[in-house]
Amino acid sequence: MKFRFLNKTIENQRFNYSPMYYDERKQRLERKKAQYQELEKEGVSEFKRKEMLRDSIKEGWNRAEYRQSANKSSNIRILILIGILLALGYFIFNGVDEVDTVVTKIW
Repeated sequence: MKFRFLNKTIENQRFNYSPMYYDERKQRLERKKAQYQELEKEGVSEFKRKEMLRDSIKEGWNRAEYRQSANKSSNIRILILIGILLALGYFIFNGVDEVDTVVTKIW
């Protein structure tokens, strides 16, 4: 057993690491639940009520901005696809011979 270091197998090091996961939606829901529980238990002050209203308006604006950007990007995609389809239709109906002349005119 003098030569045990020659026979030693390499083992992976183990760490006690648990990754943290942040879910913004879950945090927002928990905050809303807490606010509504507070409303049910006791009357809410004027300042707290204004803060809740401000948060709800801010969320509505964020959703509207996301919707607008999504609509804009989908509209651009649709326009590009229509352009490609129109170009393909033009070349199909006019023949493939016209492709060279159109490409040279564009360049």
